Amino acid sequence: MRGRPLSIAYVHYGAQSGVTAAVSDALARRGHDVQLVTPTGGLEPRDPATRRLRPMPAVALHLALAAARFGRLALRHRWNTTYAWDHHARRAGELLATLRPTPDLVLQNGALFAPGLPPRLPYALLLDHTRALAMRSPPWPRAGLEPPPDYGARWRAREAAVYRGARLLATFSENVARSLVADYGVDPARIAVVGAGANVFPAAAPRLDDGRTVLFVGKDFERKGGRILLDAFVRLRSSVPKARLLVAGPAVLPPLPEGAFHIGPVAFDELPDLLAQATVFALPTLREPFGIAYLDAMACAVPCVGTRIEAVPEIVQDGETGLLVPPGDAVALACALERLLDDPLRARAMGARGRARVAGRFLWSHAADRLERALQRAVGRGAAA
Repeated sequence: MRGRPLSIAYVHYGAQSGVTAAVSDALARRGHDVQLVTPTGGLEPRDPATRRLRPMPAVALHLALAAARFGRLALRHRWNTTYAWDHHARRAGELLATLRPTPDLVLQNGALFAPGLPPRLPYALLLDHTRALAMRSPPWPRAGLEPPPDYGARWRAREAAVYRGARLLATFSENVARSLVADYGVDPARIAVVGAGANVFPAAAPRLDDGRTVLFVGKDFERKGGRILLDAFVRLRSSVPKARLLVAGPAVLPPLPEGAFHIGPVAFDELPDLLAQATVFALPTLREPFGIAYLDAMACAVPCVGTRIEAVPEIVQDGETGLLVPPGDAVALACALERLLDDPLRARAMGARGRARVAGRFLWSHAADRLERALQRAVGRGAAA
């Protein structure tokens, strides 16, 4: 560990695909005192513990404002109003003020609110995306994805202000780092690309597949390109009749074609056994802040077929650890899957290179090492201008 142990208040908004536990645990193992701070929950329609509806005035106002801006998408985007931003920021400040000892630094996951209204403690942000990047995502009518909603000028001003006030902006990807500079005018000297890690890395990665199994893992079926994959799989079966598709993650799916099977939600500790059965991992995502699911597949020595968008090319090396295709292109996706199923030696070699890539760069211990060094510099740096 470099420098002295730090007292870190880790402000987060939930499990976030395993990121919260992975980051806080990795920093704690390196000797830092990490206190978790959860400012969200007070505006949720249901009590987080009992799941009972809460007809409270603040909750009703929160939902009404979300409905006025986002219409039928209000529940999905309910945290993305300035009312929700200010409520969560205020609550974060209240919780941070109670911590003893006072933390050396606040590390906040994401930019859905500020760590205080206004922030009273020096803070860093850990970011997998920006709103500017999200707004550049096209709609995908075939996949049921509408244009990303505009959160409004007052939201954008709050987002920009929280970036300007941070001593450090730690990003998962170069893609986000570029957006912070180009879209928000952030000084590159305050940005550190720290990456992320696989949620699983088994001691061994046996290949127990049948040579014809395609695996999809992702909760958000539409956003992750699930409908495009179903189209591609029907095309694939015309040339590889015995191909099968396993779909893990979503609780509910549209009707599946012959040869496709719904597994349902899968826990992290179940992933290695599931991935051992996969010949190819396919995630033709249409919108993707980062893509930890690719890392999980690579960690289990499974070649990946993904889309050439956002940060995905920083993870999956096209032609080396998998194949990348244009988003929304079912024909190109089917061809890529067929190429790997028809060439098992190439597929196994890609899988082995993917596992080595994760082992050398994409474990949470690697990300924590880079994050730790950046946090130490931030603590020693004066308040941001």
